Amino acid sequence: MNSLRVGLSGSTAAGRAAALHVRLHDDCDIVIVHDEDARAAHAFAAEAGIGRSTGDFDELLGSGVDFVLLTGPLPRRLQQVQAAAEQGAHVLVQAPMAPDLATAQAMQRSCDAAGVRLGVAVPWLGDPVIEQLRRMLSADWLGGLTCVQAISGNDAMLHAPSTAPRLHPFLDAGAPLLHLTSWMTGRAVTQVTAQASRLFSPEVDDSGVATLALRGNVLATLIASHLTAVQSFAVHGTDGGVRIAGDRIWLRGRSTFQGEVFDYPRAGEELVLARADLLNPLARGAIRTELLGRFARWIDDRDDYPCPGEQAVADMQVLAALMRAVQSGRAEQP
Repeated sequence: MNSLRVGLSGSTAAGRAAALHVRLHDDCDIVIVHDEDARAAHAFAAEAGIGRSTGDFDELLGSGVDFVLLTGPLPRRLQQVQAAAEQGAHVLVQAPMAPDLATAQAMQRSCDAAGVRLGVAVPWLGDPVIEQLRRMLSADWLGGLTCVQAISGNDAMLHAPSTAPRLHPFLDAGAPLLHLTSWMTGRAVTQVTAQASRLFSPEVDDSGVATLALRGNVLATLIASHLTAVQSFAVHGTDGGVRIAGDRIWLRGRSTFQGEVFDYPRAGEELVLARADLLNPLARGAIRTELLGRFARWIDDRDDYPCPGEQAVADMQVLAALMRAVQSGRAEQP
């Protein structure tokens, strides 16, 4: 298969990461960069070694790209998705998918009508460790699933205050972990409760805690905050558990497992791994799990994709229910 041509919109940190990671394979390549600030697009392209840049999104689409990666401002997402779909270009958007559920649904309808694919890029899902752990859970390695714990924090607002409107922490920090929970467990959310706090500003929620009831009476907790920098995810079962935080991976399961990234050699015993000790297998695994390459293979029907638009919209329905629960103080259904 020929390498697919990608147009990147948004001179953001996520865009820079994508430009670096896409070079792990030859399934696709970023050939043009767009930003509404044409100078920022030019500087980004020069830094990343990409041959073309533009301040005009229509020019990006007119360059003949096979799909676009949208990492820029959420208010522009729907217009960009509709324009790309009309041109027959598939669309990959950086999480969070959209500013609200109605926008997410409109994005999916546009892609369905045009016969193009829509996916959401969730950094967690490009991690070879996460890919292997999902396979282990699917193999009943933990026994019966009992609970999920997810914490995500981004404290950029504390260090670089901005007058721009802030996303709610459930949407900003929480959305990627909700996508991760859906993918790892394969269970739909049936009911949610939530509350939020305002420690930094009296006008805007800056932290939130949610309880999600998953199909099968499995409970998940999700904490999202703009006041701390943290990323942690844990899954527990009747016969063990998995916790990921920073460089450390803690595991205990019911059976041995031989994997591409690491082995679990002794059933029932705790194992603590450091990513720093897994650099070679992580590098090999990243060739297969890198999200742009996986999306390109999905377009060509050579792979699946961990967060397709339909699932992302379902997760946005959960996020909308969380926002209602914050306001109502009651349990809400997606």
